[in-house]
Amino acid sequence: MTETDRYAVLTRVGPGTPMGKYMRYFWHPVAASVEVRDDPVRVKLLGEELVLFRTPDGKLGLVQERCPHRGASLSCGMIEEGAIRCAYHGWKFDLDGKCVDTPAERPESKLKDRVAIPAYEAMELGGLVWAWLGKKPAALLPRFEYLVGEQYDHDMTISTMPCNWLQIAENNMDPHHVEYLHMMYTNYVFKRQGKPLLPMKHHAKVDFDLFEHGIMKRRLWEGDSEESEEWRVGHPQLWPGTLLVTYPNGVLQAQIRVPRDDGNTTIYWYNARPRPAGQAPRKEVPVAENPFLGPDGKFLNENLNGQDMMVMLTQGVIVDRSLENLGESDKGVVMYRRVLLEQIERIERGEEPMGVVRDPAENTPFIPLPVETHVDYDLQGVDAAPGERWDRMATKAAE
Repeated sequence: MTETDRYAVLTRVGPGTPMGKYMRYFWHPVAASVEVRDDPVRVKLLGEELVLFRTPDGKLGLVQERCPHRGASLSCGMIEEGAIRCAYHGWKFDLDGKCVDTPAERPESKLKDRVAIPAYEAMELGGLVWAWLGKKPAALLPRFEYLVGEQYDHDMTISTMPCNWLQIAENNMDPHHVEYLHMMYTNYVFKRQGKPLLPMKHHAKVDFDLFEHGIMKRRLWEGDSEESEEWRVGHPQLWPGTLLVTYPNGVLQAQIRVPRDDGNTTIYWYNARPRPAGQAPRKEVPVAENPFLGPDGKFLNENLNGQDMMVMLTQGVIVDRSLENLGESDKGVVMYRRVLLEQIERIERGEEPMGVVRDPAENTPFIPLPVETHVDYDLQGVDAAPGERWDRMATKAAE
């Protein structure tokens, strides 16, 4: 098997695939809590079409979408106490997927005793609904500080991307793209629009360190001291593909990449914002769309997130990695692929991959993560509207 063929293994996430088995060792968000109210919600995760619902007593159910009777969607189903009932013929399934009623059959019928559908564990944390599609017993849902820290309020935006999860995750194992995509390219766009240009910065060096929950990405800009937090600490890419980064206003942003199937990915841009002293915590975590196309159908190329999504999508639905020509600057991407393949090999040996949490003591009260607390440039501006963040930075540069 060539190296390209081995890398292709990392893109297939369906049941029974090597990467699908790996992904099923982790909890994945499938919806924001505020999206799961009175009606069932269709979700897709790791190639499986599912229905998520909340029962009248507040319990979460996550089951196969198709009723095994005649194939109608349970997304149209009737939610009952501890169960969901198909709208077509009233077949009823409990939270474990067991059929408990087939009302059109004779009372003595044993049909329901022979029928069940796949059902999975779901739980809420940080305003998200997380799902476990792996073997039981499930690992602990990691209580990372950005999710549970009492000092934070949370909000999120969501993007649905028609491309494979890996090229999205690999974007953040490539520090150099900040200099070229988010600085040089932005100046190209701004120059054509007659706007002030951004100040350019150049990388002196980058490096990557492996730790239990992921890979630390570190960069040193030319002219900065090695005591700068971006070099001394850096920020992590968590297993299997979540970026955690800090912005100057104290916001921790987690970019959680969730494979819906081989060709579609959901990104949760999840913000943990320090709560001002004396302010009451939010009761709910609000959600909005994070688009990558404008009303004219063109990419939002003045927006940092839009720029990232532009290059992710234009690589194709699944990158043909046989056409790549990698250089020394791509060492983070190469390392990430290699370590993911090593985790698959661990599973084949009967071991668990890195980052799986089983010890309650490790998970209580939360799992701290190494992350820089301050950066000296504001490329993101997570409070700003699309385009405004760049205008603000350009104005500052022109002063």
